[in-house]
Amino acid sequence: MIVPNIKQNHYTVHGLQSGTRYIFIVKAINQAGSRNSEPTRLKTNSQPFKLDPKMTHKKLKISNDGLQMEKEESSLKKSHTPERFSGTGCYGAAGNIFIDSGCHYWEVVMGSSTWYAVGVAYKSAPKNEWIGKNASSWVFSRCNSNFVVRHNNKEMLVDVPPQLKRLGVLLDYDNNMLSFYDPANSLHLHTFDVTFILPVCPTFTIWNKSLMILSGLPAPDFIDYPERQECNCRPQESPYVSGMKACH
Repeated sequence: MIVPNIKQNHYTVHGLQSGTRYIFIVKAINQAGSRNSEPTRLKTNSQPFKLDPKMTHKKLKISNDGLQMEKEESSLKKSHTPERFSGTGCYGAAGNIFIDSGCHYWEVVMGSSTWYAVGVAYKSAPKNEWIGKNASSWVFSRCNSNFVVRHNNKEMLVDVPPQLKRLGVLLDYDNNMLSFYDPANSLHLHTFDVTFILPVCPTFTIWNKSLMILSGLPAPDFIDYPERQECNCRPQESPYVSGMKACH
């Protein structure tokens, strides 16, 4: 881009996309010369979001800042609506954002939860079952000692450090990829190749304890997107795992 008649030694660039890496090179065109500056790299934050209380299961408590969900048996103050998660034995919530372009990164702190699912879903995904059991959602899930990725009710085991306490999620909508990471160990866990046809929403389900989301983050430096990385799936296993009733 050319900025004419600039009078100061700084300039603000507008219109940058969230969750994107940029390289800037400045070149002055005047009587003093036109040599390029050294490249400057910039990484923009992802778009922040919070949990949407209108979609949250009646037996979940959402913190005042909208970033933490916790199982709560009392549901007397919450009425049922069609958009609210309503599964029995699984308690879902969703972010207050629908994404239809760009790169977006967020993290989930699991704490002591041993039964959860984290991913994205279309608005049309059923609200009365675990996310990942239908063709409209894609998730990374822990079921006690098993870590799996799930889509359309098909599961694949993933080798994950048992002490995993934080999960990174990278949604590259334009390049049709949803990836999961262990940010503490700079480890890529799995990537779904998805041809998205509708906007998707960050989605979360727990059976016990609580989850906390960290949104509006830049992607960590170890993530080199949009290139594919080696996933940590078990090659010796059958591609899809059946009979894991605990995950349903």
